[in-house]
Amino acid sequence: MAFLDHNGESEFPLSKELVYSAMCRAIPTIKGMKIESADKLQGRIMVKAGVSLFSWGENIPIQLISVNENLTKVQITSSPKTGIMFGGAFDMGKNRKNIESILSITSHILSSNDNNQTSKSNSINQSNNVQSNQNLNFMENQDKKQKPFYKKTWVIIVGVIILLIIIANLSGSKDSSTPASTSTTSTETAKAEETKTNWQYSEDADKMTNEKRYFASCVSLNEIEFEFPYNGGSNFTMTIRNMGKGNEIVLQVSKGQFMPGIMSTEYCRVKFDDGETAKFSYNSSADGSGDVIFLDNSPKFLSKLKAAKKLMIEAPFFDAGRQVINFDVAGLTWDK
Repeated sequence: MAFLDHNGESEFPLSKELVYSAMCRAIPTIKGMKIESADKLQGRIMVKAGVSLFSWGENIPIQLISVNENLTKVQITSSPKTGIMFGGAFDMGKNRKNIESILSITSHILSSNDNNQTSKSNSINQSNNVQSNQNLNFMENQDKKQKPFYKKTWVIIVGVIILLIIIANLSGSKDSSTPASTSTTSTETAKAEETKTNWQYSEDADKMTNEKRYFASCVSLNEIEFEFPYNGGSNFTMTIRNMGKGNEIVLQVSKGQFMPGIMSTEYCRVKFDDGETAKFSYNSSADGSGDVIFLDNSPKFLSKLKAAKKLMIEAPFFDAGRQVINFDVAGLTWDK
């Protein structure tokens, strides 16, 4: 029977890193033992052994010392947790058994690793030998199949001639298709320009009579800067509308006031394209709104509008004098 602590020491002809790894794998496989803490850099492992029939458990500190690159010294101490008192004075050989178990299983793991490494090395060497033999056989077969260069020359010449013929045909087909493609693109561009318009169309219905109402609107090209409180830029909308009682020409400003026109007392000067300037009188809205006016003689105005591309309207404004408004009116479609 041993008295209190039991020390053990052993050397392994392997690096400290390999021995440390093997020991960390070995200890958890021993019944009743577990790793409490481990420090790989310092080579320290603290192991706890549980209660058994002959003891209340043991503390097992392990120290790994690197003698050189391929030699590691392992020092193990196993001591009872209870000390001399409470049954720790006699361990019935438990401490010695702890040390022997740790060293024995660690040694077994390291031996297994060496055998695996040797087996892998032999396997790799055999594989390399087989590969080398295959490469030699392949090269020998290639040498047997290799034909003199002069027997292949006529095949290369024929191939080059065929390739040049194909390239020439492809170039010719591309050149012949270019004019048609250009013509198609020009036609599509012309159609797009023809259909481009500044007009927006809409319709709705009178909820009381179910009679349809039609609208065509065009926004001005320019903005006019009025003084406060209408500063910040104002644009204009010209609308053709048919509410079931004939066509009307409506001119509206986003911010600002037209001079009020009562009984056609005020007028606008109008110019279609490069034609002569004409006067069209107007009336204010029935509800007294200063931002809307209705031009008189709408049939005459509309007939000229349908044939025009540009329109200039000079209108009088409250505290701002007469101002010119420009519209792009090309492409109007109106048959109401």
